[in-house]
Amino acid sequence: MAAPSTALPQEFTGREHAHATLLLSQSDKDIKLAAWSLYHLGSNRQDILDLLAELTWTACSGNRTMDPDTLSWFGKALGNTKQPRYAGLLDFCLSKAKDEKTKKYLKQARDSLRGTTSDFFEGGKIDLREARARLTKQASLTSRHQISKSFDDLRQGQALEEVYSILGTPNEVSATVVPGRKVGIPGVPGSFRIGSNRLVIGYSELGTIQFSHQEGQTDWKVADAKSAKGLFWSAIDGRFATVNDQIASGDGLHLREIAGYLVEQERLEKEILDRAAERVYRSRQEKDDQLVDGLAWLCRVVAKSGDGRYRQLLLEVSNSAATSKLRSYASKTAGGLKETPGDSFIPASN
Repeated sequence: MAAPSTALPQEFTGREHAHATLLLSQSDKDIKLAAWSLYHLGSNRQDILDLLAELTWTACSGNRTMDPDTLSWFGKALGNTKQPRYAGLLDFCLSKAKDEKTKKYLKQARDSLRGTTSDFFEGGKIDLREARARLTKQASLTSRHQISKSFDDLRQGQALEEVYSILGTPNEVSATVVPGRKVGIPGVPGSFRIGSNRLVIGYSELGTIQFSHQEGQTDWKVADAKSAKGLFWSAIDGRFATVNDQIASGDGLHLREIAGYLVEQERLEKEILDRAAERVYRSRQEKDDQLVDGLAWLCRVVAKSGDGRYRQLLLEVSNSAATSKLRSYASKTAGGLKETPGDSFIPASN
């Protein structure tokens, strides 16, 4: 088969473009996700499936090192095509395989490719380097400015195809694994953490979007996003929000979420710290447990700055807050700040 067309980004759907880009990556993590996705979602594009087959051939022929688990996923994805076109390739891989688990999956895949054909796949005929160069051309900056508002309007749960149709072809496509919860096996000491596969696409000057895939879904769905313009992705609301808005008007859950994000930042602007201090002071008489928890976290944000301007305000909150929890947090965080006589933050709501 000839190398993929020079017009791949225009001809492909969003998922097809993502699959092709991952397959043409130099990263083992990326190609593994491509095989995993093709196994679960499949593809109607023969050239995509042939890219999958070409990568399989490069591994089985020794031209590319591939770990056994990744090769197993490649075999499973080829088996799911039901195309006898790939039978000879899997026979070849079986003759070369050393890992018993890989052999098992390759044999299962081979057994699912029944029937006859005169159109067998022949490895080594696709120029992967040229295909990769054509597919990874950067989109123009002009188009990025035009779609900026659409990027900011992203919502959790949007399908990959929808995002591509709105934002166009991304500059980057890659794979990542997000750590999950710890689990244990009865009778086995210790525990381990289950990770989930994520597809990541990036747009220059805008940010990145993570997609997750759940069993039974027909496409990847938006799970998380990061903005290059300083917007905050709220997992609670599944959308972007400004940090200032979250601090000024968020309820307890939102305050806890934004504070958790802010304490992880290396440096915070004075305006954000002022807003956090203002919110703590303004809401110090609230008694709702979740809101008090959020305010306590904002005290941590203010204290992390090390700026003594906020010491007097925190001390005042430690004396006047309606709950013992907030009084305690305000007192502890104030204790870590040095006095700055004549330079104290004065809240507007004072």
